[in-house]
Amino acid sequence: MNKPRDTNLRLPAFARPPTVKENVYRILRDQLTHGDMRPNQRIVEKDLTEQLGVSRTPVREALARLATEGLLVATRRGYRVPAFTIQDIINLSEIRLLLEPQAAKQAAANETDAGLAEMRKAITEEITAHANDDINGFLQAHMHFRAAWMQRVSNPLLLETLAKTIHSLHLIRRWTMSDPVMRAVMIEAHRALLRAVEARDPARAHEVQTRSIRKFKAHVLKKMKA
Repeated sequence: MNKPRDTNLRLPAFARPPTVKENVYRILRDQLTHGDMRPNQRIVEKDLTEQLGVSRTPVREALARLATEGLLVATRRGYRVPAFTIQDIINLSEIRLLLEPQAAKQAAANETDAGLAEMRKAITEEITAHANDDINGFLQAHMHFRAAWMQRVSNPLLLETLAKTIHSLHLIRRWTMSDPVMRAVMIEAHRALLRAVEARDPARAHEVQTRSIRKFKAHVLKKMKA
């Protein structure tokens, strides 16, 4: 009699390891958002295939995907890392003001105790990284905080629209996080949002996020004009 097949050995769909294409995309995205590539740096497909030890196809697909997300700029010769102008900051801030306060409002209405715990943990990580002048650690903690409250946003289309904006924002944030004053401002803004969410106060969360975006815009523009 044949031995029954052990179906428990099969990974469920959500647990299957990422494909080569997905791995290449994640590696390049992380390099961009962590500031490992310089503004206006030319991206050479051949160099990436050699560095990553993969064929050109997954690299080419990853680069095209990153360009659609605003993390790269397509040129006639390939791709380059974007360098933001003052007008880019103004435009990005306008989009953020339309989207993020509404997202914060929804998060405050839907937040769970587990989500609040993650927000508190992320702020603690930010404080530690700030004290140690650990820019990469601060960026990771910052992303942890955003993920913690944004997972309670109830509108999936709003989240999808925000995703591209957030990717572009990370390119700027890596630069601003080298400034200890700005890091302190970010921590206080996160504490204010946490208090609003803890109070389950959507209107207050909307106001806090609006104020935070405007303050960030003013700081970046001042830094760029200096």
